[in-house]
Amino acid sequence: MTTSSSLEDRVTALGWLAHGGELAVALKGDRAKHSDIIWQLLAEAVETIDKTPDQERRWLTSGQRSGGWNMIGMTRADLIEIERIRLLSAMKPFDGATKYAPQRNDVDRALGVLSWMRWCNSARLPDRLTKAAIALARGGDQELVHRLYCPTRKPNRQNVHEIRTRTVGFILTGLKGDLGIVPAHGIAFQETYGGSRDAA
Repeated sequence: MTTSSSLEDRVTALGWLAHGGELAVALKGDRAKHSDIIWQLLAEAVETIDKTPDQERRWLTSGQRSGGWNMIGMTRADLIEIERIRLLSAMKPFDGATKYAPQRNDVDRALGVLSWMRWCNSARLPDRLTKAAIALARGGDQELVHRLYCPTRKPNRQNVHEIRTRTVGFILTGLKGDLGIVPAHGIAFQETYGGSRDAA
């Protein structure tokens, strides 16, 4: 087996997987499995990116970006209206905007884990699978997930299970093929021995 990763990439991925193990155990306890680790990492990654302020993720998305409150060009009337809305939303006047400030490691891990979705490109209709998996990881409406994944089928729980299983399967295959990382005893992951070390 040949892998195209560096030792640093493998060590980083193993660290992320260890973190995912903690998330899975916190959620499922002794029932946690390798698939739960992958899914919890994916769900956390989506949540981290979703909570990142617009200005922080401007390099992740294209199109128009928010300039934040008090941006150049806002009139006094605009600012008064914003403060009125904040009061109606039970926010204190002139209180700083509630911000989520992710740690750099959180964002790096989120982006790295989301990059694993590229391994779903070998699926039949990869766009459908990827969009449905991200919507599902976001905790999206089941009806939306079904429409994204299989618009011609009747919604059922089997479809949701299929999305998770296929997504995790492609990621596990990618981890093995590209990084030389495989599930180990319990809920741990380890490097495969042989080709993976030679590729560094």
